[in-house]
Amino acid sequence: MKKSLIALAVAGVVSAPAFAATANVDVYGRMHIAIEDTDASGVDMDVKTNASRIGFKGAEDLGGGLKAIWQIEQQFDATSSNDTAFGGSGLRNTFVGLSGGFGTVVIGRHDTPYKLSTTKYNVFADTIADYAATRLDGVALITGHSRASNAIAYISPNMGGLSFSGAVVTSMDQLDDGKTVDAISLAGGYANGPLTVDMAWEDIDAANRRAWKLGAGYSFGAAKLGAVYENVDINLGNDRDSLFLVGSFSMGAIVLKGQYGKVDYDHATVGAGKDQNAWALGADYNLSKRSTLFVVFGNGDNDSGDDISGWNLGMTHNF
Repeated sequence: MKKSLIALAVAGVVSAPAFAATANVDVYGRMHIAIEDTDASGVDMDVKTNASRIGFKGAEDLGGGLKAIWQIEQQFDATSSNDTAFGGSGLRNTFVGLSGGFGTVVIGRHDTPYKLSTTKYNVFADTIADYAATRLDGVALITGHSRASNAIAYISPNMGGLSFSGAVVTSMDQLDDGKTVDAISLAGGYANGPLTVDMAWEDIDAANRRAWKLGAGYSFGAAKLGAVYENVDINLGNDRDSLFLVGSFSMGAIVLKGQYGKVDYDHATVGAGKDQNAWALGADYNLSKRSTLFVVFGNGDNDSGDDISGWNLGMTHNF
């Protein structure tokens, strides 16, 4: 009996470092699954896993206010016919970095500052009416939603409401163009009380694409309004202009939402005749701080003759 107790005690001592090594790991994620139907030709009602993901992240205190940080995040598809662990879905923000009073520096795979600058105005994110989605008539209202591999990014601390971020994306021999940097992305923002203002610019050399956008939002008690204007210079000479308007109103556990967007091309061969108008209406019902039921209905039409309506009915759970 004494030998058994000693053996258990020794086993506990030996295994303790392994548990201690993972004590700073947070497991988090999001389930986002919905029923979807559109009147597009050849499309039947289906169940969609809308950017569901699981992640692991942590931080180590290095002293003097400096921390080492890391994150691994993987998207999965619970409705895929592929029976692999993650349904063939993609790797999301995965990086290592340092954080302190100077801000945060990360290297790895990360959303660009251009993308992140206006996501706060995307009230139907990851649904059929996501402002960067093409599920309603094939045209995104707002572009540049890139998650860049080989990114080196900096995020400033909040300075009296002001903040900025920047990233360069290196080629790492992925493109045979002899260039070290293939993309630059910059963003700045101001948030003070009910007002937010955001501006971003990016240059993707490999795609001959330059873009900038300006977003603004204001809260009136339970009501919130927002707008985003974007200009994209495609192939350095052909413009694509977008205007996006959004609003929401909270009534206890219920949040009513709506948006309208318009896309104009100044060159027919670039837009392929796809000047677009799109709108969406929806509502969230917050079951708790982590679980939400939602419904979305949207319509998109363009100059190519596409006119598609569709809806989502689903649930999200954050953990």
